[in-house]
Amino acid sequence: MVTITIDGKTYEAKEGEYILNAARANDVFIPAICYLTRCSPTLACRLCLVEADGKQVYACNAKVKEGMEITVDTPNILAERRAIMEVYDVNHPLQCGVCDKSGECELQNYTLELAVDAQSYAIPDTKR
Repeated sequence: MVTITIDGKTYEAKEGEYILNAARANDVFIPAICYLTRCSPTLACRLCLVEADGKQVYACNAKVKEGMEITVDTPNILAERRAIMEVYDVNHPLQCGVCDKSGECELQNYTLELAVDAQSYAIPDTKR
């Protein structure tokens, strides 16, 4: 076991464990849409961005080390996550109240969590 610090609190983690798993095991929330526990990290969603020992890393792909200091939510990281969600929401209607999946949608949850309430841009549909 190694000792790590997440947002100023000390936790124990298995040596070589991914930051995301260590955080989840200690009830620390780091957003991630693409992460599957039994699969290799895909780095597809990029929402699990954190700061570890002063550098930005993806929690699903970076392993804990003894004494590592991790920050989950800095203003810069929150801005990055919000920008990523804006891209995911391109051409996705934000009128979740009329959707059958409303209240049970991970995309909706992260959109609300990251305060994406408008779409800055859109990609026009291409007629084929």
